[in-house]
Amino acid sequence: MLKRILKWLGAIIAVVVIAIAVFVINLVWFRPWSLNLFYDKVFAEVLFDHPELLSAIGLVEQFGITSHNGKLDDDSPEHQQREFDRFKKDLWQLREYPLDRQSSLQKLSTHVLDWFLQGQVEGEKWQWHNYPVNQLFGVQNQFPSFMANTHRLLSPKDCEYYLMRLDGLPKKFDQVLAGLKVREQKQILPPRFVVEEVLKEMTDFIGKPASENILAMSFKSRAAKIDKLTEAHRADFQARVETAVTGKVYPAYQKLIDYFREILPKTTTDDGVWKLPDGDAYYAYQLRQNTTTTLKPDEVHELGLREVARIENEMRTLLDANRFSGQPIGEAMNELAKDAHFLYPNDDKGRDDALTEYTRLITQATEHSSKELFLTAPHAKIEVRRVPEFKEATAP
Repeated sequence: MLKRILKWLGAIIAVVVIAIAVFVINLVWFRPWSLNLFYDKVFAEVLFDHPELLSAIGLVEQFGITSHNGKLDDDSPEHQQREFDRFKKDLWQLREYPLDRQSSLQKLSTHVLDWFLQGQVEGEKWQWHNYPVNQLFGVQNQFPSFMANTHRLLSPKDCEYYLMRLDGLPKKFDQVLAGLKVREQKQILPPRFVVEEVLKEMTDFIGKPASENILAMSFKSRAAKIDKLTEAHRADFQARVETAVTGKVYPAYQKLIDYFREILPKTTTDDGVWKLPDGDAYYAYQLRQNTTTTLKPDEVHELGLREVARIENEMRTLLDANRFSGQPIGEAMNELAKDAHFLYPNDDKGRDDALTEYTRLITQATEHSSKELFLTAPHAKIEVRRVPEFKEATAP
């Protein structure tokens, strides 16, 4: 009797395991039976393919999933192409779900996801029409900011992950360099002023001793708050971080510096996207992607001119009433921009005063205005921080 029960129990377990395996295989490698599961699949694919994004969202750490915090995004041309291939597959699978069988909420989600995926697929043609190293949001200044502000440091394990990411930077920058060289072959180089700005930024970044670099200083201040670390552990981690900055991070930046010094003589002062191959078509694509409008670029430009004229008429009235009567608007605005009455001093105290005022305005908006305008307010706090010193010279 016992053997019979065990036999039946084993058969039931086998059936359950097979069913789970079939479900997982269908979910991961094929189009899921459930549309809602398909939405989740697309979302998860993007997240788990971008460990830096996964760290920024902080969604899975609560389930004990943390290994991604020791990895950096794959910026290789090969990975970039795999992403486009996946987007094309996802778009094809999404359109296999009949709209007439979807609820109103599903139809809305399908419409939004279709728009997103279609835009990504169209973007394959333009995948090289950008500058991944630039003075505003380039990989070279986003990495230190990410490590200082986003990479979590709450435990000794997080410190190990921090070191793993520092050690992984040379590979990431080599991948970026590979993409830059593809762009160069396609005659896509940043404008001269961009190259000059990033060269100054990167040279200043590696010009300091490792102990004074933002990567080491930020780690030191945040590791001091980890209760599970002894002073000896903190000192050991700090020494390893500074060694990684000197031995891994700085040489990786030097490679980028060498490349940009090499291409500087080849750059021009033609700054618009019109100079790129099929620049007009690329501009139209970016217009659709960033606004969802169906207007043509010339129509948007004409709309902009009309709006500028309308706004300048309103400005003219205000300027005429405030000691700028008859003065050209451009001259008046330049004069106001230099008026000390409207400026904080360009020193550390001025920056601190500006941050204090920004914080006051945000607090006023979140604690008062938002409650009057919205039924539900987010619980996450908003904090304004000073631009890191290594980025100040090239920040807008």
